Amino acid sequence: MGKIVGLILILIGAVTHGMSGSIYDVKAELSMNGKKVSSPRFIVNEGVKASMTQAARDRTTFIEIVATESMAPGSPGILMDFVIGFEAKDGSRTIISQPKILASENQQAMITVKDDKGEEIALSVVAQRRANSVTF
Repeated sequence: MGKIVGLILILIGAVTHGMSGSIYDVKAELSMNGKKVSSPRFIVNEGVKASMTQAARDRTTFIEIVATESMAPGSPGILMDFVIGFEAKDGSRTIISQPKILASENQQAMITVKDDKGEEIALSVVAQRRANSVTF
C-alpha cells in the first residue's frame, strides 16, 4: 500500500512586480528508508521561503526551501537550505532534517542523512534559474 493519497501544495514565494534577484525552478525527490515520499517542484524567488506539505495515510510530510546564489566548484551555483519534517494533525511540526545543498545549475545533487531514530532520509535536487518574471 503506502500509496500517497494526499494533496501536494506548492507555495510560490511572494512574487512582486519589479522584484530583483533570481528565480529558481527546483525539482526535488525525498525518500525515507529507501521509499520515495515526495517529488515536489518548487518555483522560488531568491531568498524567499517556499514550502509544501503532503499527506499520506499515516503522516503528513513538509518541506521548506530557501534558495540563493552561491559558487559551486568552478561555476556559479545555487545554494538551497531545506527544512524537512512531519506535521501533526494539530498543526505542530517536528523537524527531522535541515540539509543544505549546493548545486551547479541543471546538475543533480543529493544528500543522505540518518536521524536520531536511525531513519535514512535522502534528498535529491536539480535546480535551474528562470527569467526574472513569472506569468500566471
